[in-house]
Amino acid sequence: MSKLWKYIATVGAILLLGTYLNQAQTCCSGGVPLSGNIGFESGTSGSLQMELSYDLNYLANLKNGSEVYLEGNRRRITQSLLLKSGYQITPWLAVDALFTYVFQERKIVLPEQVDQVQTHGLGDALLMARFVLSNISLSGTELQVGLGPKFPLGKSDLKDERGITLNADLQPGSGSWDAITWIFMARQLNFRPATVVSARVVGRINGTNREYLGTQRYQFGNSLQFYLGVGDQQLWGRQVFTPSLSLRYRYSSMDQINERDLDNTGGQWLYVLPALSWHLNTRAIFHLIPELPVFSRVGGTQLSPTFRMQAGFYLLIGQNKRKNKVI
Repeated sequence: MSKLWKYIATVGAILLLGTYLNQAQTCCSGGVPLSGNIGFESGTSGSLQMELSYDLNYLANLKNGSEVYLEGNRRRITQSLLLKSGYQITPWLAVDALFTYVFQERKIVLPEQVDQVQTHGLGDALLMARFVLSNISLSGTELQVGLGPKFPLGKSDLKDERGITLNADLQPGSGSWDAITWIFMARQLNFRPATVVSARVVGRINGTNREYLGTQRYQFGNSLQFYLGVGDQQLWGRQVFTPSLSLRYRYSSMDQINERDLDNTGGQWLYVLPALSWHLNTRAIFHLIPELPVFSRVGGTQLSPTFRMQAGFYLLIGQNKRKNKVI
């Protein structure tokens, strides 16, 4: 186990160092949920894991720091379709990929008019190598680390009906190459193996869009996320369900434009996720994950999430080696 903790310490240091060396996602936290959705649990060699999800992020809380403005004249909605796949090459090595399609809407109600903007398009993609250091089906403990790039597949130069290029937070893509670091840990309880406690750390170190608005340079703030949860597989009638409860903490540093910090960006958020997974069979799972904000402190004045929800379908192709799946 000493080697495992050395891996944890090393990757954790990389996450923290990369995030804080580049203090710099947008003027609201309504971006595409890329880094928080990458990664699977370990599988058997040759197995393929697939997941198709719909993600809705509704933002109507206008905040300054941790204070909420009473007027509700602003709204932001981000809807994302997420296609994730993971192939287990060997017992200790897997490769994951995540592709997105994004729908965004921003609405501001003014005294004599309504300013509404809608965009959609192919989003950015992630590719990650995942190293399995300990397998839960063999030892009761799972430990994985991952590292990979984010590809700027999505457009970052969409224009409105007047021909004016939209701000970065309304573009489906970021226009930059980024790095994703990932740690996943899980442990079955000795007295009840159907109960699994899990933790996850995800870091995102962002590159720079050097063609923002044609001639400027834009860098989204680096982010660090911590997940801590517990799930218990249960038999309800003849159906198998896994209710779970998780906490998610997210920190994002300020965005930068032309190497200068951009006001009204960055912040920190804490959410609670009461999720439910329905095991249709040993290879197919439907999950529903509501996400409710508990605390947030934003940089300057920003819209902050009011409610978030994700629904998805998971499918395992190949040899099935585990009895339960942690969400």
